Amino acid sequence: MEKIYIYIFEDDPIQSTFLLNVTAKFFPNSKFKVAGKLTDIIDVLKTVQFPAIFLIDVYLEDANGLNILKKINQIFHDKLKYSIVMTSDSDKSLGIEAIKLGADDFFQKPITADTLISRLITAKRYITQQIESAKQQEQIQFLEQEQSRNRERMLNLIYEFQVSKIPSARKHTENIQKAANWIVKKLLEDESQIERINLAARYTYVGKLFLPDNMINLPVMTNGFVTNDNMNRVPEYTKELLSQIPDMDDVINVLMHIWENFDGTGIPDKLKAWEIPLESRILRVCVDYEYFFEKNQGKQNKTIDSLFNEAHRLYDFRIIAFYDQFLASLNLRGKSGSTREVPMLVSELQPGYILSRNIITQSGLKLIAGGTKLNEDNIHKILTVNKEEGIIGSIYVYDNFKG
Repeated sequence: MEKIYIYIFEDDPIQSTFLLNVTAKFFPNSKFKVAGKLTDIIDVLKTVQFPAIFLIDVYLEDANGLNILKKINQIFHDKLKYSIVMTSDSDKSLGIEAIKLGADDFFQKPITADTLISRLITAKRYITQQIESAKQQEQIQFLEQEQSRNRERMLNLIYEFQVSKIPSARKHTENIQKAANWIVKKLLEDESQIERINLAARYTYVGKLFLPDNMINLPVMTNGFVTNDNMNRVPEYTKELLSQIPDMDDVINVLMHIWENFDGTGIPDKLKAWEIPLESRILRVCVDYEYFFEKNQGKQNKTIDSLFNEAHRLYDFRIIAFYDQFLASLNLRGKSGSTREVPMLVSELQPGYILSRNIITQSGLKLIAGGTKLNEDNIHKILTVNKEEGIIGSIYVYDNFKG
C-alpha cells in the first residue's frame, strides 16, 4: 500500500488533536499536516502530496471549509484523494451542499473514535481500490501495446514473406494500395473502411503463398474462371494465414471475396453484385489492372478497355470508372513528355475540348470515349444525361483544352 497523506483543516485545538490522534493510530505510516487558519491552509495546499485524505471543518476561524473543498477539487481534480467534511452545525443541507461540491463523506460533530475509524476505513478502501485499478489499467495498457507491437511484427513478417516469394508483389501492392485508397475516398467517408482497405491491399497475394512455386505467379482467375483447381483454395489459404493475427476478421473478409465475380460466378461464395464487399470489388479491379497493365506492356488505355469489356460480368463498373480517373489524377501536374490532364465541371465544357478519359454514366454506359473532341452536340448530350441520370466522378480534358 502506498503512503497516504492526511490533511486536517480544523481550527478547534481539541478537535484537531482528537482527529490527529485517531487518524495517526489508523494510519501509522502516513504523514500528517494540521492547519486551522486560511493562510496556513494555503501554505499546506502549495505542497500537498497524493494520495491524500482531507478532513475539513465547515466553519473555520477565518474561512469557509466548503470554499476550501471547492478549491481543492478545482486545483487537484485529477489527483487521487478522499474528502471528508465535518461540522457541528445541525443543518443537514450543509451535507447535501458538501456532496454537491465533491465531498466523499460528511458527518456532524461530535463524532466518536469508532465512528471516525469506520469513515477512515471507507476512505482507505476507496484509495486502495483506485490505486489497484490504476495499476490494472497500466498493465492492460502495457499488454495492449505489446499485443499491438506483436501484431505489427507478425504482419511485417507475412508481408516480407509475401514479397520474397513473389518479387513483383512489393511494387504491385504499393500500386494497389495507392489506387484503392484514392477510389474508396470517392465512394465513402468511413475512416474504418479506408483503414481496412489500406491494410488489405498490402496482403492481396498472401493466399498464393501456399501454392506450388510454378503457380505462384499465375493469376488466380483468367477471364472470370479460376486458372486451375489449386486457385480455388486461395481464399481459404488467406484466411488460414491471417486468422492467426488478432483483429483481422474484417480484413480477411475483404481479401477472401476479391475473387467473387460481379455476376455471382466467382469464388469462394458466389456472391453477386452489391453482396460483394465494396473493398473487395475495389481491390479486384486494382489487382486485375496490375495484371493486364503488364500483359498490355504498360498501355493504360488498352488496360482500362480490357476491364470495361468485362464490366457487369466481372467488375463493378463504377470502380473501373474511378480507376480511370485515378490514373488521370496522377497526371494532373503532367509527366515528362506527357500532356497534362485537368478535371472540369460539366458547365465548363466548350467545343474543341478533348476528353482525356471516358465519361461513364451512373448506369454503367460509356457515354463518350476518351480522346473525343467535343462539339455542341456531345456537350448537349453530356449536359442532358448528367441532369437526368448523372455521370460518375469528374470529367477530364487535356490541358491545351482545344484541339
